[in-house]
Formats: sequence, C-alpha cells, structure tokens
Amino acid sequence: GKGVTSLNPDPNKLDFFTSKGLRDSGHGTLSGVLSAVQKCVDSGAKTISMSLGGGGLSNITNDQFSGHYGNDGVLIMAAAGNEGTSDYNYPASYASVMSVAAVNNHGVSTNFSQYNDQVEIAG
Repeated sequence: GKGVTSLNPDPNKLDFFTSKGLRDSGHGTLSGVLSAVQKCVDSGAKTISMSLGGGGLSNITNDQFSGHYGNDGVLIMAAAGNEGTSDYNYPASYASVMSVAAVNNHGVSTNFSQYNDQVEIAG
C-alpha cells in the first residue's frame, strides 16, 4: 500500500500521543484545550505542540501549564500568533510555554507572525 510513514517510522523509538482540544470547525473552549493537554500528560507525553491561540491571560491555564513544565517535566509549545503585532497571545505567551513564531521558506520572519519578548523559536 501507499501512504505516509510519519516522522516516527520506528514506534519502538518514540511514542506519539494525540488529543483533540478543538471542534472540527477549529473553534473550542479553554476547558477542551486544558483537557486535551491533561490527556497527553497522563499518557506520558514530554512534549506538547499546539498550533492554536486565542483568549486572554488565564491564571487557571497558567497554573496548569506551569505545573506540567515544573513538576511533570513537559515542554509545551504553542503558536505565537498570526496578527503580525507585538501583542501577547495565549497560550504561547505564558512563561512556561515555548512561543513559536513563523518564518517563510527563506527563514525570514513572515509579516503575519507575532513578534514579542516571549517568542523563543521560529520555524
């Protein structure tokens, strides 16, 4: 058969966990995202990548992500945002979350990606 092998052609070397925090429409709730993150942590994930953003600063979310980072040793990464401003977007702008900005195929920052002091990496 034909298909995609994935980034993990040998499942004995790496485990992948997936959890859906948003509805098929791409929208969702904070509780849905937090539940999905918790499911990944409970399954043994050590890295969580979220290509999402929205909402403002939340102490509940900050506390959960800080706990996963500090107590569980989980690296959480999130998209910096797509408004092309220096505004903070969450969850990427929490101190315990790695904020990921966008670059084009030449490695140059895109005009739509967020840029602020929380951005740690671009890809």
